[in-house]
Amino acid sequence: MFPKMNRPAGIKRFSRRGQRALVGAPMAAVGGLLVGWFAIHHVPWLGPALADGARAVFGPRVVAWAEDEAYGLQDCWDQWRHGHDAPRTYWATGTAAAPEPVSSAAGEGNGAAYFPPGPARILFPGVATSVDGLWVSAAGMTRADGAPIMVKTMVHPDRQRSYTVLAVVAMDLAQISLHEVPGTVEPRDPTLPEDKRPGKVAPSDLDALLAAFNGGFQTIHGHYGMMVDGHTLLPPQQASCTVAIYRDGHVAIGPWPELSSTQEQMAAFRQTPECLAAKGVRHKELDNMYSTNWGAVVGGKTVIRRSALGLSPDGKVLYFGMGDSLTARSLADGMMAAGAVDVAQLDVNHVFPRFVFFEHKAGGKEVVAGTPLCSGFSFLPGDYVRTPMPRDFFYVTRREPGAS
Repeated sequence: MFPKMNRPAGIKRFSRRGQRALVGAPMAAVGGLLVGWFAIHHVPWLGPALADGARAVFGPRVVAWAEDEAYGLQDCWDQWRHGHDAPRTYWATGTAAAPEPVSSAAGEGNGAAYFPPGPARILFPGVATSVDGLWVSAAGMTRADGAPIMVKTMVHPDRQRSYTVLAVVAMDLAQISLHEVPGTVEPRDPTLPEDKRPGKVAPSDLDALLAAFNGGFQTIHGHYGMMVDGHTLLPPQQASCTVAIYRDGHVAIGPWPELSSTQEQMAAFRQTPECLAAKGVRHKELDNMYSTNWGAVVGGKTVIRRSALGLSPDGKVLYFGMGDSLTARSLADGMMAAGAVDVAQLDVNHVFPRFVFFEHKAGGKEVVAGTPLCSGFSFLPGDYVRTPMPRDFFYVTRREPGAS
């Protein structure tokens, strides 16, 4: 028979209980990660709390690396599981429940000649649906005469991922006003008085409130500038893309050096990483798959939930886009396909991007966040209006006819 093998000196023999522990520890760790990943994606406050706690211990780069790896594994799973599925959609298509297409013919109907915009370009027919690029009604956002104030569409901007879909809402800047609000926590600025941080829509704007959507990155991720009502929370950075809201109601998006000379006319500005697109030209670094410009220290190639804000060539149409499984490049391509020529990336990650339409109930006395732009993005009815938000956000109000 086989000779008896002696254990090398210094090697301890483990009991059966110890052997089970050695095998069980990795399995428990994997199980914990799976439970944690599930919880982060289903409990809105948990992800930010865990990430902030980990950053305090390990630093932002370690946490960003872990997030990057986790999203990489998620994308590998999605490609294996859903790579051959039919293109994903955020709302019903081709059914009685589907939103009605809105005519984009110039000058047709009661709206302005430029709104709704022309159909969005189809980037990749192989992963597009029959309604890609068609503007449809957005949660009843119309005037009394039926002319649209906001419309929405879908774009599939990634030829390799049929499950990557960008939802875009277009807003007529002649009919809406854009506002920016600091959160109760972010961006961080100890000099800002607490009464200037309500984290909610101004009470005077509730009657005209139409929608709200997320702002930009946390302070720790780039220290991007922000100014509201003359108070600079964070100073502007020269290389940053800037969303500027002017006192006369118009909006501009572009690199700070191009807008800085008009700072005195601004009511607010919020900065982001470098512009995804400027004057119709996509940023050249988006071809560099390892660029970290559009995800703090997480790469721009990371397939992740992202959001963006863009402007039409004439500055009359504001576009907001959000979606899952996007790289910085596919986000830029999708926004440009919808009609934007100047594009700023806003917040990313699973919890933060969101866009909600508001409903006026009880004869207009109660305002609640009622309908999301697309499914799968968590919010509560009191968000923005009753519940103070810790992160900065934008909101949209109906503009009175003739208002400047």
